[in-house]
Amino acid sequence: MNIINCLLNLLFPPRCVSCKTEGDFLCSQCIQKFQKQKIRSHSASKLHQISEFQHLDGVIYALDYAKNPQIKAALQQFKYRFTQELVDYFGDLIAEKLEECQMIRGRGIVLIPVPLHPKRLRYRGFNQAEVIARSIQEKTPQKIEIIETLIRTRHTSQQAKLGKKERHENLSDAFNMNLKLPQKYDSNQVHFIVDDVCTTGSTLENCAKVLKFNGYKRVYGLVVARAFK
Repeated sequence: MNIINCLLNLLFPPRCVSCKTEGDFLCSQCIQKFQKQKIRSHSASKLHQISEFQHLDGVIYALDYAKNPQIKAALQQFKYRFTQELVDYFGDLIAEKLEECQMIRGRGIVLIPVPLHPKRLRYRGFNQAEVIARSIQEKTPQKIEIIETLIRTRHTSQQAKLGKKERHENLSDAFNMNLKLPQKYDSNQVHFIVDDVCTTGSTLENCAKVLKFNGYKRVYGLVVARAFK
């Protein structure tokens, strides 16, 4: 920790984003509460019941903030204020639980962060999906590739401000393949589209649509938390 951060912590001590206890951005008691939630996944058939998904094979998530609004507060703190301690925690949580997934046994793992449009990237200063992906890669024993396979071709409205139908329409044709990268595909790999939250799944579905159109077979979402019920 540098001198500036030390001074800031003295003047403005960090508080738990969940319970507001002074000391850490996520206190040990709240971490224990979050860790009680096992990693879960929705298979493609379940996803079809939630929304009209045609391309996404499933979604794996570590936490459920539809049942715990405190998780939402932690994610917003990370997404809009970039708190490194939360990045490390989310990466640890997903990396630990990802190893339990049967679908990756004997297969290569490729993480594809959901891309931001250059305008939003300049405004925010970082891509939260890429940060999460790199944390997962760092904390997972198994070799993981991160490939920025997708690009955002259209600047869209923020999804959080839209309803379910509007979210899907907002992202229609918003993604494309990154033609600057060599397009290599290994049929033995599992590809995970990484994002912070899955609400209606429109972002993951539209990304998966592009990948499936270009020949990708196993495409899943991998997120910190889900918000759908």
